[in-house]
Amino acid sequence: MGKRRQGPFFVWADLSVNNSATIRKPLAATFFQAMLLIAVCLPTGSIFGLNVKMPIFVFFCFSLALYLSTRSWHWLTSSEFLILSFCCAGLCFWSLIAIFHGESETLQIFLQFKDIASTVLIAWLCLFLVRRKLLQPKQVIMPVLCGIVGLAALKLLLIAGTLGWKLDPIALLSEVFGEDSLVGGSMAFGLTRIEFSSDIVGAFVLFVVLCPSISGIRLKRIPVVLITIVLLASALLAYARYIWFLDGIAIVAAMMIERRIKLLFIALFTFVPVAGIYYEALQPLVEGRFFSDQVSDSDLIRIQQYQALLDEIRTRPLIGKGLGTHVNGVIRNSENRYSYELQWMSLLMQFGMLGLAGILTLIAFSARDLLKSQHPAKPWLVLLFGLWLLSGFTNPHLTSSFAGATFGMFMALFYKMRNQFPAAMEAV
Repeated sequence: MGKRRQGPFFVWADLSVNNSATIRKPLAATFFQAMLLIAVCLPTGSIFGLNVKMPIFVFFCFSLALYLSTRSWHWLTSSEFLILSFCCAGLCFWSLIAIFHGESETLQIFLQFKDIASTVLIAWLCLFLVRRKLLQPKQVIMPVLCGIVGLAALKLLLIAGTLGWKLDPIALLSEVFGEDSLVGGSMAFGLTRIEFSSDIVGAFVLFVVLCPSISGIRLKRIPVVLITIVLLASALLAYARYIWFLDGIAIVAAMMIERRIKLLFIALFTFVPVAGIYYEALQPLVEGRFFSDQVSDSDLIRIQQYQALLDEIRTRPLIGKGLGTHVNGVIRNSENRYSYELQWMSLLMQFGMLGLAGILTLIAFSARDLLKSQHPAKPWLVLLFGLWLLSGFTNPHLTSSFAGATFGMFMALFYKMRNQFPAAMEAV
């Protein structure tokens, strides 16, 4: 047994099986888990106009500084310092470009700077704490899981209130979280559409729950069934085609990795005839989501954005127009004018080919554990991570605090695959 040392913000754990010391979770790690939870379950980070994210972030920074001040070997490595410096310098450079050309308001520059910085910082901290053994990979994954499941359960409760007590869930949620917290509307069967930005993370949480051999989250059968039902029902209420597609891929990936192929085929062969029998009853839902005028209008908006953004990209293809810039003729959000459904194109317009190359390099770095892993489940994780990145072609998902938590969850999975499955290939 190893020695135990105690202090205000750390305590040594016993030596592990491989005779390497691990460190128990300090107070800073607990605050960070709270940050992850809030990032995914509070759409705007505020409740009744009160900012919840900022106080937790301040407490985290203070506790982490105190912890690291006495543990010098936990400070940044040269490569970590270079990455953070590269990100900060890049954001400052493209902010100056926008200011120099007068292409954007100062507030818009600040808002996009904050969005991207929070994404990078939260994702980086996930890996930093995992690599320093201050958090286990599953301790990074669990707050994201709890936040998404809690938000999904809230949606279901409000829909039940709509049916039973004639509540207005959109007005209620807007009052609690803010007017820009969700996308609402009507659905078939008298249901109300409720889509939060972080709903897309539900598909990856579904994978985590159904694939414990990769995530390390091992729950009993009844909680797994209940969580699966809640997440699928929440995805249905999100009324988003890409989320439905991701849910299907997540289920198939989990079943293939866990080698529950028979169960997968049984589910498929059960779903097809049931869907055929109840097609007429489900037809309003299917047509409303895939063939309605609303869908045509939504696709038309994206076509208009594509054309407008492409014209702007051609004016400054190398370094772009700068941070926080937008196309005056096609504004998606009056508060965040730089935000578009075609997020990758908007990033190319703002950062140019040079900046986009830097962004892709940063993403490749975030997946380095996945790329070096020899685990047989690697192709499925590559697929899921790729689909997460491709979501930037449908909605602005990739730059926000919940996006940072999602990247962090993936990085924790990648780290676990690479470092905790050394004999994976031998077992195949």
